Amino acid sequence: MEVLSSLLDNLDEGLLILDKEGKILFFNKVAIAFSRTLAITPFQPDGYLLDSLGLETRELLREVLQEIKRKETPEKTFAEVRNQNGVILSFEFNFIPVINEGGKFTHIHVFIRDITEQRIFEKKITIQAANITNLIENANAIIFGIDTRGYITDWNKHCTTITGFKKNEVYAQKFASLFLNETERPVFDQLIVNGLNRESISNCELLIYHKDGNPWTFLLNCTSRTTTSGEVVGLIFVGQDITELTEYRKSLEMKVEERTKELQRALNKEKEVVEMKNRFVSIASHEFRSPLSAIEFEADLIERSKKLDRKTVLKRLGFIKKQIGHMYRLLDDVLTYGKGETGKIQLVISNIPLPEFLNKIIEEVNHRPEKHFIKTDFCQIPGIIRADEKLLRSILINLLTNAIKFSTGKRQVDLTVNGGGNQIEIIVSDEGIGIPEEELSKIFEPFLRGKAGDGIQGTGLGLSIVKKSIELLNGTIQVKSEVNKGTTFRATIPAQQ
Repeated sequence: MEVLSSLLDNLDEGLLILDKEGKILFFNKVAIAFSRTLAITPFQPDGYLLDSLGLETRELLREVLQEIKRKETPEKTFAEVRNQNGVILSFEFNFIPVINEGGKFTHIHVFIRDITEQRIFEKKITIQAANITNLIENANAIIFGIDTRGYITDWNKHCTTITGFKKNEVYAQKFASLFLNETERPVFDQLIVNGLNRESISNCELLIYHKDGNPWTFLLNCTSRTTTSGEVVGLIFVGQDITELTEYRKSLEMKVEERTKELQRALNKEKEVVEMKNRFVSIASHEFRSPLSAIEFEADLIERSKKLDRKTVLKRLGFIKKQIGHMYRLLDDVLTYGKGETGKIQLVISNIPLPEFLNKIIEEVNHRPEKHFIKTDFCQIPGIIRADEKLLRSILINLLTNAIKFSTGKRQVDLTVNGGGNQIEIIVSDEGIGIPEEELSKIFEPFLRGKAGDGIQGTGLGLSIVKKSIELLNGTIQVKSEVNKGTTFRATIPAQQ
């Protein structure tokens, strides 16, 4: 028994053994030392613990003892008392009920520990933490924290100022869901992975969205948040709003890019002009040489021969006029295209009696050397439309003559005009040589002719003129073609310009 008493006297904690009514059955030397501060009168054997204590401590422990008697489970509480020197001391009380082998509650062991130094240390830590929290809260920088799953755990005032979201609106919300679009989420997810792996993250740009929906750019640094055991439990981000700087940088980049594009466009345009001139010289020299040679031949024949009768001379002159007409058409194509490129074509809008106009076009095309039957289908066309007659004529003449020229050996082309609603649809189809698929995207370029068109007269300007004319009339044109089966052009223009 003496050994046990000696052992209990040398504990770091004060020990009291009470019966279930609170009577003191035993106390060690540490408990006696504590009683000089805690108790009004020293602890006495067979005395009651509550009778020895000051009022505040007595009431506090009374409630604890009542809870133990009611629940028969351990209880812990804390008390602060002022010693004789006026210093406040802190004590921790642990009450442990003793249950005998029969399951009956018989005693209470009370362990008393002086935690004054611990409380002083805790207060210092709390003050330091409060200072750090205040510094973070009021820092002129973006500071926010997330846990390992990406949920927001910290949010300072500057974050609210920059994003428009208050703390209570973002706490326990996923940062990515609140602020990022689908493009930025993978970037942020990778940031989390790197941060949780303790990798250094600095000067990372992230596009986030303000509460009003406007995008802002953050420049962020990230460090991992760890427990005292070194376990990573989250990340802390510190950064600045660089939206204005980013916009200025992008503006400069856009200006440089636009200037580069302008230079590239100018260079490409120059190349196109050179290529176009070369193509024009090549085509024009070929297309003009043939009628000029024919004119020269017929004129020499008339000049040298002295026996030609009038009928023969008239026939030769008619052939010369035909070649001159061909040259006029070539020149007219070149001039029309040139005016369109320089924006010198002025629209002359007038009322056009459409049925009469279409019949005149067909009659004009039928008078040309190539003989094809033009099958017409005019479905519910209006009697009058408002358009530029010259441009409309150019569209129809070029489409029909092209269809005839490139369907050698066939005797028919189709002209369909539909007039439903506010649009006029013009469809010209042939069963000719067709256009290879790789050439379809280039057929409206000037002075370009497909390989299948070699040997067929033309400058390569007809479809360019058609497209330009349709654009001037606020219309559209589409083409479908299959080699050796034919081509269909479908043009749509407003009926009332």
